[in-house]
Amino acid sequence: MTNPTDPRAAPAGATKAAVDGDAVAQLADAFAAIADERPAAALPSLRQADARGSRMAAALLRRLAGEGPDNAYEAHAAFQAFIRGGDNVPLYAAVSQAMAERYRTPPVRRLLDIGAGDGMALLPALRAAAPVPAEVDVIEPQEGLRSALEQEFAQAAPASRLSVHGTTLQAFTGNLDSAAHWDLAQSSFALQSLRPGERIEALRALRPHVDALVLVEFDVPALAHGSDAYFHSIAGRYERCLAQYGDDADLIARGFLAPMLAGQLRRDVAPSNWEQPIAGWRREFEQAGYRLREARHLYDYSWSPAWWLEVSAR
Repeated sequence: MTNPTDPRAAPAGATKAAVDGDAVAQLADAFAAIADERPAAALPSLRQADARGSRMAAALLRRLAGEGPDNAYEAHAAFQAFIRGGDNVPLYAAVSQAMAERYRTPPVRRLLDIGAGDGMALLPALRAAAPVPAEVDVIEPQEGLRSALEQEFAQAAPASRLSVHGTTLQAFTGNLDSAAHWDLAQSSFALQSLRPGERIEALRALRPHVDALVLVEFDVPALAHGSDAYFHSIAGRYERCLAQYGDDADLIARGFLAPMLAGQLRRDVAPSNWEQPIAGWRREFEQAGYRLREARHLYDYSWSPAWWLEVSAR
């Protein structure tokens, strides 16, 4: 079992684009003002950061002026540009490769993917797998993503049977037949969208129905929410992320990252996700009754390092 004590000591896998330190500091000041519900006080810092080329600052200026979607996933074009570009491409390649390798040892006949989206990680993993799981169940609440996955599935895994469940993990586990069982459940960057309490309860309800579960999530820094270090950290990470996207950066900042940020900063906006350090994920799995098998660094992504956790349900 791999269990490093220092997640930040893992080797880097991606080259980080340089960001303007002064722009990051100004952006962090603006984040603090927005979090304190003082949007007018954020404007001078945002304008200074914008003048230094910060696309995140430009997007927030437009958002404070009333432009843009309320939810991070409403602007489909922005989300697709984000997920299909930048260093998401090598990130998902690493995830798919690791999944394909896991299906081989021990062999996975029945697979459950939680929050599979349009199959960006799942489908390449199935194409590379040998043997391919005979039965694949997918949980995906969003209809458009489910449809895209179904259209591509037959080419990726023609010998597999696909069952798609258009529901949430909470609802799915609440209606499981006692005989339902999978060799492996997996989830990549999806469980962070569930509230922690609901997430633990759903994982606990799933445990009797799986042999093992694999999670791929980001190891975000353990910083006190609302602290100066927290605001500076996320300002730098947003800027570093956007620096990967070239001409698409403005669309992504305005349509996806700005509403995502609002959920992280403001108390009157429901969060879009509940990220946490890898140590937090480990604690949640323990609370749900799982036992850690493996924890390892997978890819050094621009937002935070991506990690692979495998837990046993036995």
